[in-house]
Amino acid sequence: MASSPREALSTLPDPVLHDLAKVHGLDPTRYPNRTSLIEALASLADVESLLAEAERRRMEYHLERLRPRQLRELGERHRVSLLGLKRKSDLVAALATAPGSSEILLELEAQDAADRDAGFVLGRDADVDYERVEELLEQARKRFQERQFEAALTAAQEASRIAERTTEQLRRASWSYAVLAAQGLLEPCDPEDPDTVKARALLDRARDVFFQGQTMDDAFLQDLVRAAEVAHAREADRVRELLALTRDSIREAANLGASIAMAEDAWKRGGDSLDRDQLSAARESFVEAGQRAEDARLRRIREVEESVGFVSDHIALARNVGADTEEAEQLHQAARTAVAVGEHGHAGDLLKRAERLAMKGQQRQIERAMQLRQAQVEKAQAIIGACEPVLKEAESYDLSATEVRVLLRQAQDVLTKGDYLAGLTFARNAEEAAQRLEAQVADERRRRGIQKPASGTCGVCRSTCVTFEDDGWGRCEDCGNTFRWRGPFGVWERLKAILIP
Repeated sequence: MASSPREALSTLPDPVLHDLAKVHGLDPTRYPNRTSLIEALASLADVESLLAEAERRRMEYHLERLRPRQLRELGERHRVSLLGLKRKSDLVAALATAPGSSEILLELEAQDAADRDAGFVLGRDADVDYERVEELLEQARKRFQERQFEAALTAAQEASRIAERTTEQLRRASWSYAVLAAQGLLEPCDPEDPDTVKARALLDRARDVFFQGQTMDDAFLQDLVRAAEVAHAREADRVRELLALTRDSIREAANLGASIAMAEDAWKRGGDSLDRDQLSAARESFVEAGQRAEDARLRRIREVEESVGFVSDHIALARNVGADTEEAEQLHQAARTAVAVGEHGHAGDLLKRAERLAMKGQQRQIERAMQLRQAQVEKAQAIIGACEPVLKEAESYDLSATEVRVLLRQAQDVLTKGDYLAGLTFARNAEEAAQRLEAQVADERRRRGIQKPASGTCGVCRSTCVTFEDDGWGRCEDCGNTFRWRGPFGVWERLKAILIP
């Protein structure tokens, strides 16, 4: 139900009333009090356009009292785009004509009441009104004592009207806070919840009554607050249920072995918001945590299913190098069965064990192969080392040792390149050629009168327990040192061989 023009105009601040009067050709100074000015404005012809303009000026009056930074913050809270606006007048105009201007006005009037004491809630002229009430009451008392009853009655009536207007505006400020509080309680609530629907209907009705300048019944206001509290409590219960469900989702993802760090962070933020009674922020955090937990769970399931093939490849590689993969294959088969029945957490553990066993078996085989390779390399090097003294001695006798030298060089080159199998083959070929050459070396020794020593001393441990072989090698029985008892010819031996046929 629409309020009368007088009731609507009575809610306007005095500066707005004066501006309206000037715009419509009225001189505010000609009217002794606020009531007479309101009566004059209400009696104008086009009162509907007057009320629309009054509402706009009322909005601008509150906005112009704010700083540009406060105006921008207000626009951000109410989702009003102020992009590109620099002048304060442009900011005020954009906020005043915004679709949600009624909510902005409701907030501004409540803030005005909060920023002042009850005695100053009426605005700049409120203290003047109170002083005027006291002055009129004093005049009424004096006129009564002077037995000027008509003057006393006039002063008393004027004081009563001013006091009544002051009380009404105080009540209006308190109602605005109640409406804002109810609106704040209902903001995070589910709009489809029956309790929320009921509370929002009461809120819309209260806002209509408030902006029409009508007085609200205290019982109606209590019903609004009670309905908002009930809806808010139900929403809080739903958010707590969401908290528990999200926690279970995170635990389920953790049991699968998924990474849940980001989900836990979001869940903790939601818990903190819930402790501060910020239901919207808590719900958003729990939804985010649930989504992250679900993403982590699905990602872990994909990883487990993909790792089935990877582990199979590891087992095949281990089998190719000769490792024992029987236990790993059994675990792999058990993991495939677990994946088929949806037990991805258990399957992940089995696949890890199977992969670890396959890798260990493969590593053991690789180590064995490396040990075998090292043994073969050492054997080839030992053969080369044993053939070289024979080669040098044969060359000192001017015997043909080209075959042995070529084979030894080939064996050394191949070993340097890392091909120990080919190197060992060349070394054995060189050994066979050196054995054939040793017969010629032995004949040359006999021809030259070189005999095997009967005794000697070890050059390492000074032991006399040494043995001498026909191939020119000797060995200490105590320390195991091997040595050549016959080396290549020196200069004197070469001269002797030339001079003595």
